[in-house]
Amino acid sequence: ADPLDQASLEADRNFTLRQKQREGKFIREIEHALSRLDEGTFGLCDLCGEEIPEKRLKVYPMTTLCIQCQSEQETKERVRGL
Repeated sequence: ADPLDQASLEADRNFTLRQKQREGKFIREIEHALSRLDEGTFGLCDLCGEEIPEKRLKVYPMTTLCIQCQSEQETKERVRGL
């Protein structure tokens, strides 16, 4: 087989795998949001327990953190990444 064809096929496989992984993550986030609805905890921040603003939930209904906690978490992740 031609090396270019093999490289193209491998790139296509990697793209498809990444896409399926993203879809799987998205489905898990939706399922988690639905279970939070059932439990009565939808719209509450997982870390501080405060209400997540409706505006934020409209943009991304699967969010589990308020803006403050999300920002703090991202800062911690950046520090750990350095």
